[in-house]
This record gives sequence, structure tokens and C-alpha cells, in this order.
Amino acid sequence: MGGRTLVTGATGYLGSTLVESLVQAGEQVTVLTNPHDPAVLGDALRPHVDVAAADITDAQSIDEAMRGVSHVYHLAGIASPNSRLGHRIWQTNVLGTYHVARAALEHGVQRVVHVSSTAAIGYPRNGVVADEDFDLRDSVLDNVYSATKRAGERLMLDFAERGLDVVVVNPAAVFAPGTGPARSWQGLLVAARKGLLRVVPPGGTAVCSAQDFVVGITAAMAKGDNGRRYILSTANLSYRQIGELLVTAVGREHPVRSAPMGLFRAVGKGNRLVRDISLRFDPDDALIPENVELMARELYYAPDRAVRELGIPQVSTHELIAEFVR
Repeated sequence: MGGRTLVTGATGYLGSTLVESLVQAGEQVTVLTNPHDPAVLGDALRPHVDVAAADITDAQSIDEAMRGVSHVYHLAGIASPNSRLGHRIWQTNVLGTYHVARAALEHGVQRVVHVSSTAAIGYPRNGVVADEDFDLRDSVLDNVYSATKRAGERLMLDFAERGLDVVVVNPAAVFAPGTGPARSWQGLLVAARKGLLRVVPPGGTAVCSAQDFVVGITAAMAKGDNGRRYILSTANLSYRQIGELLVTAVGREHPVRSAPMGLFRAVGKGNRLVRDISLRFDPDDALIPENVELMARELYYAPDRAVRELGIPQVSTHELIAEFVR
């Protein structure tokens, strides 16, 4: 792929995984970093990329970062359903996406791969495996994250109608290894290593390996259809299955049990109360009421289109976990 590639959200655990792959493939990469964000690239990557400091919500800085760019991977976003962070999430996931799309069109970018989420497709009821054509009216839940990812995706596709070449990928929960603070699924891995992962919610989720994510997103750039969306997922697993796999992978032998949702709902309400009193809201806070309600569901998705058209390998569940805990 000729020209320079811009990656937004490059300091997140998904972005850094993608950037590492692009660098290894010999691509010229510019990473977008927020000047107000303490997150930094790992030492191994920093010498091999150019860095553009830009606030995703600031049109001028995005416009400057887009100069000389031929391809864009747009990963920047806040992956949280926390309603207390609603304004910040809308600013990042929707306004930020608008600035990226507008600047990309203005500067003649050849293709944008927009990283959305399965949440934008909707939350299917238990027993239903959703694909890219899932009817949103059948979604059992909605929250600020799903709404903003859906709106950002719609914005990108609107720009596609104006001439911007856009491919959308909708990854499930990506099990990507990280080198920074334990966040999201990495926190679950830390708990497993400490022998603390013993109780899980009764629901389940689609998960995606780091390998399937990178192959899928780069294949979307190379051969995805303009204006088309692709679910990136490796397996549909219950939280108990995930817990058992992680516990085994870190060398522990204790059982993992599903607990009643009443326990998780109580913890979520208590945590929300503490956060409201302290006015400290963290996007990575999993035990909040909005997220707890997702844990009660089996949110499963079908990656058939990406397997067929993009050639994602769909590694085995064993490989997914082994890759994650390495």
C-alpha cells in the first residue's frame, strides 16, 4: 500500500496492536496522539512511526494531521456505556468521527477503514446470532456507547455517498494483549492470574482475537467493499467459558461459577452511587448499571461475511486465549 497511513486511537491496546503489525509490514505510519492524553506508544514502536499530536474533537488539528495521508484507520473512540460520560463519549465517537471523515474527504484520502463495534449493529436477544443486517428494532438494549458508535458509523457512510471510500469493521470484544494499565479484558486476565476470577455473570459475548482483528482490519483496507460493514469475531463464548479458559491458561485449577444477576446489579448500583458522590467517572469502569445489564445477555454475532470476503482466519479458542495471556 503506497503513501502514508494515519492511525487514530493508536495508543489504545487495539491501536498499538494494529500499528505494530503495520510497521512490521513496512508501511509508513503516522500515529495520532491526543496532546492531553498521558497514553504513550511503547518503546519498541516509537522509533518506527511519526507522531501527530491532535485532539480528535478539534477540526483544525485533525485537518493538519491529515495532510499527506493516503489511508486512514480510524480507531479513536471511548468504549464505554457509562451515561455519566455521555457528553464526552458523544464528542469523541461522533464529533471526532465527523472531523476525520471531513478532513479525509478534503485531502483526497484514498480509503478510510472506520472501526465501529458490534454494539452499533444492536444487541440481539438470547438465542439469536446477529449479522450485519440485524434489524436494530430487535435490539434488546441501547446505551450511549451503542448510540454513538451507530451515529459515527452513519456519519462515515454519509461521507461515502459524497465520494469518500469507506469500509466499516464491527469488531466484537477484542482480546488484544496490552503493555499499559490493566483495562477492559486485561483486568479480567489480571484477576485470573491472582486467583480472583471465581464468579462471573450468566451472560456471554462474542470475542475476537488480536490476530483476527488485525487480519480483518488490514484486509478491509486492501479489499473490503466501499460502504460495506464487516463483523470481526472469533467465537461466541459464555462468561463462564471465558473465565474457565483464562483460569486454565494461567495455570490455576479452581472452578469458575456463574452468579445471579442480582449480585452484579447490586454491585453496579453501589458503584454508581460511590462514583456519583465522588464525581469520578472512569470509562474503563465495568461494574456500572449500564454495563451490568449487558453482562446478563448472550450477545453473539456471526462473522461469516468477513470470513468469506476478507479471509479472516478465525483462530481456535485455544489460540485466542494463548495469544492473549502471552
